[in-house]
Amino acid sequence: MGEIVRFGVSLDEGLLEKFDQLIAHRGYTNRSEAIRDLIRDSLVQAEWEVGTGETIGTITIVYSHHT
Repeated sequence: MGEIVRFGVSLDEGLLEKFDQLIAHRGYTNRSEAIRDLIRDSLVQAEWEVGTGETIGTITIVYSHHT
C-alpha cells in the first residue's frame, strides 16, 4: 500500500447518518476504513465488468451413485 492521502468528502446529512449506521453494523472502527473498502469493491466490480483479465472457474456436478 502506498502513502496515505487525506481528502474531504461532502455528503447530505441523511446519507451520512445511513453510512454511519452501516459502518457500525459492519464493525468498522472509522469512516476511512469503510470508504477504502467501498472503493476497493467498486474497483474490483469495474474490473469484472470490463472482463479483459483471465478468469478461472469450476464446474461441479453432484449426483447419487446409488440411483
